[in-house]
Amino acid sequence: MLSRPKPGESEADLLHFQNQFLAARASPAVKIVKKADKRKGEKGSTDAERPPLQDSKDVVMLDDFPDTLPALTPAPPKKSKIKSACVHFEDEDPEERLESHDQHITAVFSKIIERDTSAVAVTVPVPTGDPFPRTFHRSEIKSEVKVGSGRKSIFAQKMASRRAAEKAATAPSAAECVQIRSDALDPEGSAGEAPLPSIRGDKVGDFLSSQQPCLITGEGLGSQKSEQEVQAIHKENLEKLQSMSEEEILQEQERLLAQLDSSLVAFLKSRCSGNEGQKKELKMERNRPEEFVESLPVARHGVGSSLSTQESGLEESVREEENMKVKFTDDDLPVKPKKEWIHMDNVEFEKLEWMKDLPSPRQKKTKKGMQARFSLKGELIPADADLPTHLGLHHHGEEAERAGYSLQELFHLSRSQVTQQRTLALQVLGRIVQKARAGEFASSLKGSILRLLLDAGFLFLLRFSLDDAVDNVMAASVGALRALLVSLDDEKYLDWTFSWYQGMAAFPFVPNNEEEEEEEEEELNGTEKSQDKKLKDENKPDPDVARYDVVKGLLKTRIQHRLRYILEVVRPVPTVVLDILHILTHIARHSSEACNQLLDCPRLIETIVREFLPTQWHPQVAEPGCLLTSLHGVACATAMKFIRVLASGGRNATARLLNKFEMKSRLSRFIAEDPLDLLLPREEAIRLSTEAFRLWAVAAGYGQACDLYRDLYPVLVRILQSLPELLSTCRGKSPMIELSVQRATAVVTLLINVTQTAGYTAELQAKLSSNSSEDSEQIPPPPVAWNQVSGLQPFLETSLKKFLQEISQTETWQTLQPLTTTYVIYLGVYYSACSQQPSVNPIDCLEELERLTSEVLQPLLSQPAIHSMWDLLRPCSALCNPLSCSPAPESVSSIASLSCTGGKPPLSLVGSKSPFPFLTALLFLINSITHIHKGLTIKFPVPLERYTSPPEDNLNLLRLYFRTLVTGALRHTWCPVLYVVAVAHVNSFIFSQDSTTQEIDAARKSMLRKTWLLVDETLKKHLLYYRLLNAESPLGFDLYEQLPPVRLKYLQMVTQRK
Repeated sequence: MLSRPKPGESEADLLHFQNQFLAARASPAVKIVKKADKRKGEKGSTDAERPPLQDSKDVVMLDDFPDTLPALTPAPPKKSKIKSACVHFEDEDPEERLESHDQHITAVFSKIIERDTSAVAVTVPVPTGDPFPRTFHRSEIKSEVKVGSGRKSIFAQKMASRRAAEKAATAPSAAECVQIRSDALDPEGSAGEAPLPSIRGDKVGDFLSSQQPCLITGEGLGSQKSEQEVQAIHKENLEKLQSMSEEEILQEQERLLAQLDSSLVAFLKSRCSGNEGQKKELKMERNRPEEFVESLPVARHGVGSSLSTQESGLEESVREEENMKVKFTDDDLPVKPKKEWIHMDNVEFEKLEWMKDLPSPRQKKTKKGMQARFSLKGELIPADADLPTHLGLHHHGEEAERAGYSLQELFHLSRSQVTQQRTLALQVLGRIVQKARAGEFASSLKGSILRLLLDAGFLFLLRFSLDDAVDNVMAASVGALRALLVSLDDEKYLDWTFSWYQGMAAFPFVPNNEEEEEEEEEELNGTEKSQDKKLKDENKPDPDVARYDVVKGLLKTRIQHRLRYILEVVRPVPTVVLDILHILTHIARHSSEACNQLLDCPRLIETIVREFLPTQWHPQVAEPGCLLTSLHGVACATAMKFIRVLASGGRNATARLLNKFEMKSRLSRFIAEDPLDLLLPREEAIRLSTEAFRLWAVAAGYGQACDLYRDLYPVLVRILQSLPELLSTCRGKSPMIELSVQRATAVVTLLINVTQTAGYTAELQAKLSSNSSEDSEQIPPPPVAWNQVSGLQPFLETSLKKFLQEISQTETWQTLQPLTTTYVIYLGVYYSACSQQPSVNPIDCLEELERLTSEVLQPLLSQPAIHSMWDLLRPCSALCNPLSCSPAPESVSSIASLSCTGGKPPLSLVGSKSPFPFLTALLFLINSITHIHKGLTIKFPVPLERYTSPPEDNLNLLRLYFRTLVTGALRHTWCPVLYVVAVAHVNSFIFSQDSTTQEIDAARKSMLRKTWLLVDETLKKHLLYYRLLNAESPLGFDLYEQLPPVRLKYLQMVTQRK
């Protein structure tokens, strides 16, 4: 039996024992049993299953490893930096692979540079009889000696003290290593050398004569080589500084100032405040304040973004800033440590700096201004505001003493992993955007917040946040997106202008893309240009498209699908639902293409119609004080408005909504029932009924949904009979009265479109029955005849007469003006269609027009209120008064807006005192009447002097007059009155010699030269020889036979060549 190995036996003895054991073929004393492989479900093999070992050599056997190399087969991808080096092929010899990669020993050791160890003392380890090194306790180490930085932990300081004690014989003392000169406290040096000194007097000599470095200690290089390496670095730095002039050192210092990070500067400063010797040096330097201040770095007070405040405050020096820094002492501790507390005998004050009070906020006098900071309500916080810290406005690193958050910090916070932080940041950003669009920051900030946010990627930050799985983050992003895109004031004015003449033909909300207009596109027609532009937009990245059109960029991100998911699956609170509906409404106003994308979105319209336009809901909603926790399953006026705006996208969109999405049944449901009977709050019920009538009016304008007119005729008659009652209720001004007037206006607008559609029924019916139109496309006549609509005219004319009696009452008239305007438009449409009906006697129609003129129009035109309206045309004109329609301070080109945020002034195009809606309707009625009855043209004499006196002084309007005359857009045969007005104003302007500004004088001389060079001799004669207005003249004005001498001399002076 073989014996076990004994102490003292060599390796050769062990190999001899092994050969004996193998030759004897004895069974081992210990048997190894492998456990089953759980991954393969097979039992492990034992040693008995292994092949017998050979005696000649040791062989290491690996389980489940084949004898031959496997073929190169596809395997799961692995992330390897040397992936290419690991690939080999089936027929490749492993030995050849090893030989090809083998390198000689000289290739490995050829670049080794040995360290010079000639001066290094070699110490022999002290022999000891202990089997292991002796342990030591922290309490056994002296704690009086401190080296290195004061930021080291207690354990690190203990270890450094122990090393310093061991190296006391060969290395300088720790106290000598940490004597840092105060004139080298400027941290703008590199991390591996002493900071550059302030270039002042004999300080350079003092620094260059220093024998020890200021910051580095070399502790990480080892106990024997550290001091030598530190000294070598220090010596090299000194030689470099000695070879430089003072100017070169100053330049290098400024370069480092610009390159080093502020956090690194703070770190290097902290490295210089660690021991008592340093404090003494600092104290000595502070006795020379001029030198100390000059040696300090001047901190840059830049802004984190391009947004800054315009305020300026008190001037403070860097010395005052440094003096205000309070050192943390024992008295500042919130809890006084006791001796019996473990490990609390040595207080690390630097780690408690964050607990001390913040310095009072102050504002430096700087050219760049201060960084804008906002409260959680989105309000701008003044730079010198001293707010308490419990408000939660000081949780930021930069400018810790100032309350509020910058846009950069809010952006960073919006991508936090903490849900509450993401939600709060998005909410605050949304409030900031809303206040910015209202113009609250225009006088306080430089630059545009919206433009800055969009350039920083705010739009896609919101789009990414919409995909968040947390409901609160999702809701906050929806609210911020609504604040960015939607202006509720714009929507209010658009609803008001819906019933104006041609008010339903709203201009699409497409931004003016001047940069997208290329010269080669001018040769393409409209269809080719549209298709080419669409193809270009599809190939562009989303950010590039959103840069010039935000809505188009959002549609490229398929935002409508995400909003549908939120409405259908997430089912958020009512506020979020309303915000989503407002966003969809704004997108639908963009273009007909956007409407089609919304209609094509799967289940979007179905979800909105099913959830927010149901035919029945719980009656509890109408109870006073009922707070809705969910808007799903309840009829909503905002949803009906979205459908109405979507229907305005075109005839096809309206047909899809009425037929595919069953909006006809919804129209009947919400129109047939009086708003007072709807189980909704009263205001919401009136809004819902109003939007239903507007949707029906849009459909009727396309000749659709007119079959509902027969079914709902009694409802319409009942509403028309109740309209005169508004006179008794509109004496005061209240939101409920305005809503009632808007509903009545929508009803009359519906009747206007139904009447206009019914006027074409006889003509289309005749074409359909005619054999001459067999080859052309057949247009079916609408399901409403003229005799079905003609009976409503007496109701409306009677109401108009009553309302016109209130025209002198300013407050009442402002309330009833929208409804009166639709009455006038209705009469114009009615008589235009009536004159074309074969069933109407032409004589009766002319007599009726004469009666209307004598009873209504002539008395109306003589009213002083109408004369006042003519006078208000100029101040309310967007062309004559550009300030009334100037863009908002935060307008951006990529988001189309009417700039109505905050309301429009009364004297503006859509202001409360604007005469445009009523005068436009009145002129439309007069034009319709005079077109039918030629004999009534003398019944409306409007003196042209009202349009030509006083002379026009608006340069933009004069240029527009001149441009339309020269280009032929305005001709005497087309519009004689406006032609006369334009010629009179241009003639007065070009021959005016009144003293004025240089710009206007140059403009009128330039216009006179262009008139003299006109090719159109007729227009040239009219502009140069115009004399006076004359209603009896065929032209409407008289001409000079020859120019007066004064004008002729002035013309020659201006047109003569230099």
